[in-house]
Amino acid sequence: MSRNRERLAGGAEFLRGHRDGKGSWRRFPFHYTLLALSEMGGKGVVREIQYAAPRLERMLKKRGGGDRFEIRRRAVAERVLARL
Repeated sequence: MSRNRERLAGGAEFLRGHRDGKGSWRRFPFHYTLLALSEMGGKGVVREIQYAAPRLERMLKKRGGGDRFEIRRRAVAERVLARL
């Protein structure tokens, strides 16, 4: 069980090395990455959520089209931000 926690912590650190400076990560789809982060724990995960938070907040301020994909993306963004 402890190896799983080490792997997750290592994954968060790996993700940190792929930041693009715009609130997302190179090579990783933004919303899928957020969904994974929403289900993980640890300090590294919180740092990555804090990194993406400004982009998420801007996204939530925009009025979306209301299609089912937009609704799901907004729900994931809200769930991720609630972790802060």
